[in-house]
Amino acid sequence: MPWPGGCGRSWRRAPRRSAKGSPPWRRSSASRGRSRSALPTFRYTVVTREGVERKGVLDADTLLSARGKLRADGMYPLSLSVETGKGRIFPSLSLLGRQEVLPLLTRQLATLVGAGVPVVSALTSLSAQVDDPESRAVLADVAEAVRGGASLARAVESHPERFPELYASMVRAGEESGTLGLSLSRLADHLEEQSRTRNRVRSALTYPVLMASVAALVVIFLMSFVVPRIVGVFAHLGQALPLPTRGLIAVSNFLAGWWWALLLLAAGALLWGRRTLATPKGRRSRDAFALRLPIVGRILHLSALSRFARTLATMAGAGIPIDRALRIVAPVVGNVVMAERLTAAADRVVEGASLSEALKAHAEIPPTLVQMVAAGEESGKLDFLLEKLADALDGEIEARLSRALSLLEPLIILAMAAVVAYIVISVLLPLLNISTLVR
Repeated sequence: MPWPGGCGRSWRRAPRRSAKGSPPWRRSSASRGRSRSALPTFRYTVVTREGVERKGVLDADTLLSARGKLRADGMYPLSLSVETGKGRIFPSLSLLGRQEVLPLLTRQLATLVGAGVPVVSALTSLSAQVDDPESRAVLADVAEAVRGGASLARAVESHPERFPELYASMVRAGEESGTLGLSLSRLADHLEEQSRTRNRVRSALTYPVLMASVAALVVIFLMSFVVPRIVGVFAHLGQALPLPTRGLIAVSNFLAGWWWALLLLAAGALLWGRRTLATPKGRRSRDAFALRLPIVGRILHLSALSRFARTLATMAGAGIPIDRALRIVAPVVGNVVMAERLTAAADRVVEGASLSEALKAHAEIPPTLVQMVAAGEESGKLDFLLEKLADALDGEIEARLSRALSLLEPLIILAMAAVVAYIVISVLLPLLNISTLVR
């Protein structure tokens, strides 16, 4: 079966060798009427017939095509993956990696499948419209896997870095129930709503971040260029300087003499933070601390609840069992503490408790959400009520975020004004003293 990680399909003939004995896929593909830059690059680790392990790269249309080329050359692939970052400064910004593009592709796929277009044809059509070589290779590989007999859910599961677990679960539920088009449409709705929420938050944070950046640049400019020149003038005068001026000079000298130490300290803190957050204990400590923060903690809590309600509504509407849905939703909420509570709730559901009873046992789940879940269980409209609850939570998040930002903007202005005022006063005080002495 043509599936990444399994055995690729056999190729009927071995590749022709060049005069130097190298297989044709290692040479430029211009002779095949296609530019090398248009093909994705795959990094591989193989074992030769002689048992020697080798590593390298090759260009091919899909993962299956790359695997087939290696096998045809007498090599057994141990690992094979798309090489990221080819010709790009930011390797993570491939098309399917952009959070705004996956909803669009899902919507187009839902439309084609809902119109009766076969899944393979729909995927092939979408891959032809994608300009990014890596994303085109992923879509082509998914289409090839489905053409070879794999389900669409299993095909997308082979690319977890591009398709989250929620995606595969929704697709599997649609395939098993015979409503793939409807499941894809619901999935597209969910992804589009997530994208809209991210865009709203990003837009709201743009102005405060810009103001903070400008303030930092102004302070750096003053401390790096203006203050040192003024300090030089005062040094030649030999007069006793006021306390604010001496403090300003001390800060300026410290920054001028120890900037490299500050950079090393910042780099060390960043490295330590990344290593700490790479551990489950570190991530849990970070998320627990974030939930306790004033203002921000409440917004993060509401955001996690909104993602939980909306994602669970999507999966409940697709007919996915609640215990499995909870385990899939847990990592989606974006907070380790909340994820632990949802996993514990899933265990209770497996033991026979209702969803509302399982959620009621945790203080992080508010009574309003528990009541909505209980009403949904009784009426059989769990997905509808959870969707409405998610909308209400999003509205509250937006209101709280607007209030927080309305306070943050004047605070940034006041902080910048205070720093600039301190610098100006520290410079003016010695000048006033000098003028007094002259009189």
